Parts: sequence; structure tokens; C-alpha cells
Amino acid sequence: MDTFGRYLQDLPDCREGKENDGGVSVTTAAWPGRTRSAYVARAAEYISLLGSVGQMNPLDACLLGEWSDTLVGPVLDAGSGPGHWTDFLRSRGCVAHGVDAVPQFVESARERFPLTSFEVGDLLELPFVDARFGGVLAWYSVIHMNPEESASALAEFARVTTDDGHLLMGAFLGPDGHPFDHAVTTAYCRSEQGLTTQIEAAGFHVLSTHTRTSREHRPHLAVIARKRPPGQKVT
Repeated sequence: MDTFGRYLQDLPDCREGKENDGGVSVTTAAWPGRTRSAYVARAAEYISLLGSVGQMNPLDACLLGEWSDTLVGPVLDAGSGPGHWTDFLRSRGCVAHGVDAVPQFVESARERFPLTSFEVGDLLELPFVDARFGGVLAWYSVIHMNPEESASALAEFARVTTDDGHLLMGAFLGPDGHPFDHAVTTAYCRSEQGLTTQIEAAGFHVLSTHTRTSREHRPHLAVIARKRPPGQKVT
């Protein structure tokens, strides 16, 4: 669901929850029901505040642009949110498709970016055939999944990716699986080791990791990986 919490940490929380031992309010519902409902309630706000590439960190645009130049074949923006990154990939020459669980995001993206394809779908059950895409972008789109759920999403990303296709993921950097009070609904940190291990287990080979910290935003983690051909073992 993109980068809402990174920039809007001062917004009041909008969901019910319970307190864990660390004092963080966490929801108990699994993906995607509670998450979808929370974003539906704030879709217009999200699109207004974070619906264009110009509102994103320039370093992210640089990384996504460089990554897009390595792709062969169509690319899927899994959890496309308002659709700005999907259209950014299209502007870089990719045949880009966006999928998101929030109908309001998809409707808005279709209106704002008519040259780019968008549809409603669940990241745990993607509406695409096997080996459909040469690349999958999952930019902060699994932050509301706990590690077990994100493993299922990664399996779906691997399923729809061609052999030697590429993956780029963005996440909050922190203790692996630690829940925190995101501006919309509970999100989870991922450690560099925890996420890269999970990506490798899903059938990808990690090529590089990128981290960033600042006083204004939560620590950031990005991972670039390539799908391993059948029979190739993890090294």
C-alpha cells in the first residue's frame, strides 16, 4: 500500500486494536480485510498527499528507474496504491500493470493515468497466469502483512515472474516482524536478514539491498532480487 506511514506518522490512527507488551496498538485481523477497509476509509486523503512521484523521495525514483532499465517483458506493480509508481514505470518504457486490493485506488489510478493498466486484486491470489511478468515491484505493499503472510505473497510474486525475472521490494527496516502503529493500520518492520532470507526461500536470488535512515522518517529497506531458474539451488 505504498509509503503512507513513512510521511504521515503524525496522523491519528484510525482503527481499533489491542495493546501488545511493547505498548503498540495492533490489530488482530488477517490480510486483506481490515487493511483494505482502513485504506478505503482514507483513500482520498492518501491520493491527495502521496499520489504522485513528485511527492516521493527522489532516491526512490532513482532506484526504481535504474531497476526498470534492467527488465525484460511486462512489469507488475503489486500493491499499486494510487498508481503513480506504475505510471512511472510506464514512462520509463515498461509495459506496466498495477494491481491493488482497494477499489478506490484502482478507480482513481485509471482516471489519473489512462495510459496505464490497473485492476483490483489480492496479492495473496494474483489474477495472472504463471510467468506473466519480467519484473514485480512490491513497494511497501506487504508492510501490513506479518512475516507468514508476506511469505505467501512472495510465493505469488515468484509464480507470476518469469525465470530470471526481477523483484524489487520496499519495506520498513527494523526488528523482523515487529508490529508498529502505522498511520492507517498495523504495519510490520522487516530486518535486512529476515526479508532477504524470505525472498531467497521464495525462489529468488538477492542481488542487492539498500537501506536509508533519517530523522524525519522510519528506516527504509529495499531489496532487489532475480528469480532463480528451475533447479538452481540457493548458494
